[in-house]
Amino acid sequence: MNQLNKFQDKSIPKLILEFSLPATIGMIVSFSYNIVDRIFVGNKIGADALSGVAVLFPIQIIIFGLAFMIGIGANSNISIQLGKKNIPEASHYLSNALSMGIIVALLIFASIHLFFNDILNLVGSFGSIRPYSSDFLYVVSFGILFQMISFSLNNMIRAVGYPNTAMWTQIIGALINIVLDSLFIFQFNWGVKGAAMATNIGSFVSMLWVLFFFFTKRTPIHIKFKQLVLNKKIVYSVLAIGIGSFITQVSGSFITLILNRLLYSYGGASSIAVMSIASSIEAFMFVPIIGLSIGLRPIIGFNYGASDISRIRTTLKIGVVVTLLVGTIGLILIQLFARNFIALFIPNDINILNLGTTALRTFTLFIELVGLEIIATTYFQSIGNAKLSLLLTLNRQLIFLLPLIFILPSYYGLMGIWYAGAASDFASSILSASLLFWAFQKLKRKEKGILQISETNT
Repeated sequence: MNQLNKFQDKSIPKLILEFSLPATIGMIVSFSYNIVDRIFVGNKIGADALSGVAVLFPIQIIIFGLAFMIGIGANSNISIQLGKKNIPEASHYLSNALSMGIIVALLIFASIHLFFNDILNLVGSFGSIRPYSSDFLYVVSFGILFQMISFSLNNMIRAVGYPNTAMWTQIIGALINIVLDSLFIFQFNWGVKGAAMATNIGSFVSMLWVLFFFFTKRTPIHIKFKQLVLNKKIVYSVLAIGIGSFITQVSGSFITLILNRLLYSYGGASSIAVMSIASSIEAFMFVPIIGLSIGLRPIIGFNYGASDISRIRTTLKIGVVVTLLVGTIGLILIQLFARNFIALFIPNDINILNLGTTALRTFTLFIELVGLEIIATTYFQSIGNAKLSLLLTLNRQLIFLLPLIFILPSYYGLMGIWYAGAASDFASSILSASLLFWAFQKLKRKEKGILQISETNT
């Protein structure tokens, strides 16, 4: 229980740094691995192989989205139960989350093998890239169970107070993957099958690492075989909190498909390349904020369960301030060095450099505010408010961006798509800021009420 005591005893700034920094490092390593993996495939096997693997990205998004749904949903509930000192119930959530991950992974595996060619057709794997997609999907499908368990349960390691252990789950898997990638692709010439095998082995080791942790005496909660049987209440609670994270992952792919069609219509293939670059730069700018949000989740959840309103307010306040600071730095860097960022990807095409500079500066004009949505979503997920967390995950891409990318281009052409990105960021940020303000006021009233009751009793 010593690791849990720090949620209530350690200073909030130190606690946030302890939990958010490892999460950020882990994300950077994972982000870097994905880039290195593509470099290996593209350089050794060729463009067709890279394209063949790339078209499978929507499937990977769905798998990670489902794992994230289970992980975030269980994490929030476990943190609340630990704050209430209800260890048996927290263990029940952990065990049920493991069962959910296994069931979902097996369903995905079965679906892939039952509808293998249909899935390849759906993602657009045709012609010369088809053999590569087929080989990679077939081999990597045997590692879906490893990915599902390691990714979902890793979120729960943070909930019990071990952020560094959670970070090493990501680092170990990524490093093993990179080493085996170079060995299987460059030394053994196993092609995309080798890349898929490297992914499976890295995920398998990460899964063993996570499972071993929850069978040791270090953690206050453990996987219990008698609690693996699914409990309707627990499953509903996990899905209600985590569904927003899944929708965020999947809707991003859906919006990208629509955007690519519109971009091609208004600006040709160059505009699609520009959007791809802009999205990558924006995603990298969000890594520190996402790392911060991962660190905030167990702190808020535990103290919500413990009814320590003051620490919740302090945690949320620091989260908002740091998010706005990071966002402002990101905005300044993009506005000043937009052309340099574009040149990192395509240095010699003047048309793309000019188009990309304008697009990046316009599309990310309100990037300094977007982090508010991430923090607001994290807060409402952490306290178990499924409805508001779902609303926040939907608002930026589906509620605002989706209609705007159809409306504004009809007036402004290609620039309308860049305007749509900025407008949706601004609108969603206003909604997020409003809900955060409401949350602060509600916490303030609760804290005042608790103090009045305490004074009355004394």
